Amino acid sequence: MKTIRTLAILTLAANISLLGGRVSTLAEEISALAQEIIANTTMRIPEYIPASYRESAAELDNPYIGWYQIHAYLLSDDPDYDLAPILEQEYGPGPVLLQFNLRNYADRPVSDAGLRQLNDILDAWHSRGRQLILRFLYDWDDRPEETEPESLSQILEHMSQTAEIVNLHTDCVHILQGIYVGSWGEMHGSRYTNTEDMIALISHLDSVIDPSIFLAVRTPGQWRAIAEDTQSPAPGEEGFGTSLSSRLGLYNDGLLGSETDLGTYGVADPAPGAPAGESRSRQAELAFQGTLCDYVPNGGEVVIDNPYNDFPSAVQELSIIHISYLNDSYDEAVLSKWRADSYHGEGPFDGMNGYDYMAAHLGYRYVLKASTLSFPEDLGPVLSLWLENSGFSASCRDFDLALHIKQADGGEHVLSVDADTHSWIPGQEILLEIPLELQSLALGDYELSLTLEDPRSGFQVYLANEGAQAGNGCPVGTLTIRKFPQ
Repeated sequence: MKTIRTLAILTLAANISLLGGRVSTLAEEISALAQEIIANTTMRIPEYIPASYRESAAELDNPYIGWYQIHAYLLSDDPDYDLAPILEQEYGPGPVLLQFNLRNYADRPVSDAGLRQLNDILDAWHSRGRQLILRFLYDWDDRPEETEPESLSQILEHMSQTAEIVNLHTDCVHILQGIYVGSWGEMHGSRYTNTEDMIALISHLDSVIDPSIFLAVRTPGQWRAIAEDTQSPAPGEEGFGTSLSSRLGLYNDGLLGSETDLGTYGVADPAPGAPAGESRSRQAELAFQGTLCDYVPNGGEVVIDNPYNDFPSAVQELSIIHISYLNDSYDEAVLSKWRADSYHGEGPFDGMNGYDYMAAHLGYRYVLKASTLSFPEDLGPVLSLWLENSGFSASCRDFDLALHIKQADGGEHVLSVDADTHSWIPGQEILLEIPLELQSLALGDYELSLTLEDPRSGFQVYLANEGAQAGNGCPVGTLTIRKFPQ
């Protein structure tokens, strides 16, 4: 607009010479100067064409989400443990659950040799690029009272010792599940799962584990008992922080296994005034998780073929509770049932088998839906992007965003985009407004693309648009800058 106003003024000055017979020498000089400026002045006209935005049906190879595998380790003083099975794993993003059994140290501190073993295993998995879910425990045989330490203080010491090693791996450890006790580390069947001991254990774990690592407990009732005064999950931005309640998620290894998820929920809601840790009805606990797990991870394993894990109802419930990771091998009866079923609906997934549909929706799934280039009054050009998270959950972590403006000759401008991706929850519109400095761009044609990267792991985060999984970012549109007049 400033350029247009300048041209208008100069043109008016140039026309002074036409004011019949009253042309002064000064006007002639102004006219000559104006004609010279106009002859050497061009307007830069941007033309923007959005790309064609279509969602792909592909499963995205993104960090922190998807199917996980379990690997179990019995820590000991044996120096001859073999790391080869880890180092032979394919490199790439994706979660693995590592279980570390401490029963060899139930009556003493973990030895230096045991801690070295823990560190070496974590180092090996880090070299494979995986995001790690950790679980420390004493029992694999459903007999925790026989294998757990005799004193709470011994467990607390083990927490402090192992935390020193875990905290060296904050670039790959995503979640620490449980409080070291219970059958298979699932916080049941142990003498230490009463409310008082449970709070003591999780409070100590919170104090020794790096705050960038999420913690998790087995049931919503346990979450409420631990959070004490925080009976409802923190809403919105208040949920993202380093306090215990803001980084405490859930893991459900009885997922969809019965009306109560094998004791995860209650049969009915408790009476008014009941303790916070009392289990609620299935519908109440689903609603609780629907709010809580907008900002903390939720995962586990599906079990026991029954109507609750039939494919249509499973899709509905996993979406409500924002599941981001599931065991890829248990329960095979349930997973096979999903493979035999199929999804029917609008979009690219129509006709896809249920297992693959689940794989594509575990966790976050960002789709670019639309874009425009506008010129707000008194502002420069603004590129607006509208995205949608069509997955089951948010990322719960911040990613780095960048807009790439690439010219045909290979020159490229990269603009960092400010956004809080951890708050991109399913079902809400995501709008990015990116100011553009077009004056810094030469005349010509440009391809625009959007990239996301996880700063912790270094992996690219792929959008779900067609053409966005080639490694060059998600196509946004084309920009042509030409001069006027030609």
